[in-house]
Amino acid sequence: MLRNLFNKNSIVTKYQTFINQINILENNLTQLSDSDLRAKSFNLQKKYEEKQNLNFLIAESFALTREASLRTLGLRHFDVQLIGGLVLNNGKIAEMKTGEGKTLVATLPAFLNAVTKKGVHIVTVNDYLARRDQEWSGTLFEWLGITVDCIDKHEPNSNARRNAYLADITYGTNNEFGFDYLRDNMAWTLE
Repeated sequence: MLRNLFNKNSIVTKYQTFINQINILENNLTQLSDSDLRAKSFNLQKKYEEKQNLNFLIAESFALTREASLRTLGLRHFDVQLIGGLVLNNGKIAEMKTGEGKTLVATLPAFLNAVTKKGVHIVTVNDYLARRDQEWSGTLFEWLGITVDCIDKHEPNSNARRNAYLADITYGTNNEFGFDYLRDNMAWTLE
């Protein structure tokens, strides 16, 4: 039996509070200069260092990412894309069709989690998409002061690969991340 997706206990209703907060914050952010907006990104990192809890930063982070995306990429996240980002941030799967903005949706939880400076991995199905998404989304992330890189399948055990993992956000394929995990666990020394 199908559930009504729009009843008072639905996922959409659950996230509506966040959507409302993000939209209110967006109105304030549109008035800021580029440098003031970037300063907000660094303030988010400081807030995380103080509280060590991302839940208090979700609405502000998503609103900031939405405004930065509009300024750098010319694309504004729709409310349904914000819901997709909230779903991903909760560790769930957001199913989207081709052309509905999966790459743009991923920028929301990626930026939020990148403020922890613990590293975010974005997994794609092939090398072309990993490189394309890293270059395209990198414009947005770097504008916000977040480093971004991509794992290259042709450079296992290289310094470039190690540096890619040191970025705040690292793009790659499921194969590359998986084999790197196996290689790390077969190593004889920490180096």
